[in-house]
Amino acid sequence: MLYIQTMNENDPEESPTLDGIRITRFHAGDSYPDGDVVAREEPLEIRVNGQAVVYLMRLPGHDVPLAAGFCLSEGIISGRSDIDLIRHCTEGDGPGEGERVGGLVEMTTAAAIGMDRFASARVIRTGCGGADLSKDVDLAGISVAVDTVFDPEVLLRMPDAMLQGQDVFRRTGGTHGAGVFDTEGRLLVVMEDVGRHNAVDKALGYLLLSGESTADKGLVLSGRLSYEMVLKTARAGIPLICSVSAPTSLGVQVGVATGVTLVGFLRGAGFNVYSHPERVRA
Repeated sequence: MLYIQTMNENDPEESPTLDGIRITRFHAGDSYPDGDVVAREEPLEIRVNGQAVVYLMRLPGHDVPLAAGFCLSEGIISGRSDIDLIRHCTEGDGPGEGERVGGLVEMTTAAAIGMDRFASARVIRTGCGGADLSKDVDLAGISVAVDTVFDPEVLLRMPDAMLQGQDVFRRTGGTHGAGVFDTEGRLLVVMEDVGRHNAVDKALGYLLLSGESTADKGLVLSGRLSYEMVLKTARAGIPLICSVSAPTSLGVQVGVATGVTLVGFLRGAGFNVYSHPERVRA
């Protein structure tokens, strides 16, 4: 597998995540002009074998992990070895051009699965749009059967640890977060995006491209545990997903069916476990 990351996706000069704006601020009965910053939102096209798969509205940066994580969590590929080439395209193709990272990531793979599902990918999908609930969710063959156990104290530390890595959120309050951690409580990566699905796909893509094992990892989120979030986790082979927020009924059903442990309302000194509680040490 060849991974080409064009320019430095983490460099704010090359892939800015913030926009400065002018606002009118109201406070204590007074109003006055002021400056503020908001999270940047721009489109990204993901192509697989030359076919446009999806247009995402996302926070710029970490676009290659986002594309890889999307393809994994949507079932287009099943692992890192399926990727022959993944590259972040640049704008311009002449001498001296092509220096600016563009809004396109291309992947080639001989193992693409179910590409006809994306035949109408010309529609831009927002990061929080989610899947169509009218479609059948095929869970056949998706099973996370590992005996990994997590200590409750590790789980309780994760929301604050994730927040420390959410630089854009701390400045704007306008992004979702997703972090990957291990059983020792080490936070491997924190990704953030204007869309909660995108934040998860960025984190999963980082894990996929790094070659790290998934069997001893957990995923911590800032948003609700919907069925899409749990299904993405299961497809990545991660045994536990937790959040400061609540699960949905379908999220719990997918967790039960796929072997993923769901931990919700992870706040303060407690939390709730909605599926496979044997993975949380009593």
